[in-house]
Amino acid sequence: MFGSRLRLLLCFLVGIAALAYAFTPEEVEMFQLQNEIVKAYKNKDLDFYKLLKLPKLRESTSQEIRKNLRKLSKTYHPDKNKKYRKLYERLTLATKILENDSYRKTYDYYLKNGFPAYDHGKGGFYFSKVQPKTWFIATFLYVACGIIHFVILRLQNDGNRTRIERFLRDVRSQDNTSGLGEKRLLFKQSADDEGKEIIVRMGDVYVVQPDGVEAHISTSDIKSPGLRDCMLVTLPLWFWNKSFGRLFASTMVPDTSSVSKPKASNQRQKSDRVSPNAKGNTMELPNGKVLHSRKKNL
Repeated sequence: MFGSRLRLLLCFLVGIAALAYAFTPEEVEMFQLQNEIVKAYKNKDLDFYKLLKLPKLRESTSQEIRKNLRKLSKTYHPDKNKKYRKLYERLTLATKILENDSYRKTYDYYLKNGFPAYDHGKGGFYFSKVQPKTWFIATFLYVACGIIHFVILRLQNDGNRTRIERFLRDVRSQDNTSGLGEKRLLFKQSADDEGKEIIVRMGDVYVVQPDGVEAHISTSDIKSPGLRDCMLVTLPLWFWNKSFGRLFASTMVPDTSSVSKPKASNQRQKSDRVSPNAKGNTMELPNGKVLHSRKKNL
């Protein structure tokens, strides 16, 4: 069951990561222009600041960038010379990106960390190496999902505890000995249900299992889940056990050839004595919930 839940969770994480990391139309526009000017002028170091011939380059303000375009228009406007039409389109688009603080911040990020490559066969722009933004998104999603999983575990645990406490209150309300004697009840979920025998003895509630063992019903054995129970810890352990953990486990398997047969038979006898007690450690209530119990002698 854990494996199926894990696969669903991984699909959910991949879907969120794909949505979070998808390029926006503005980013694609930046990538296309950057890729275009690098190929057109055969200069890998060329960027929008150098294309616009800004005196202060990256230190230029938005107002200075707009004024610079008006200055360049006197020379490169297509109305004056048609051969500069494509160049003027590039200058206008670069100015539009850099004069917008949000777009400019995005462009500066890719200018520092690298632009994605383009391949039509791969569906457009893609990164040939993992970017810092990818690690940040992956870490954020992992921690966020881990916290959500922890909250869900706590809510489920509190819900189970509440249901058991309600069941105990309902059973004790039918005890006419005032908690000083023993009262036997038959708990049925429906008219066709065979029912389960419930014993209220000195205020404690027990359910009689098919083998005659009385299982004590209590919330004291329910442990609240901790961080080690959520996916922040269980997911890495699951990957380890499914991958490298198997390799290490295979190299650490003890040699049982030298173990004597009487000793092995003694171990089987011990395990046979222990196994009946293990059945009394858990109990499935009529509502389908599994309760922890401790064995009590009749």
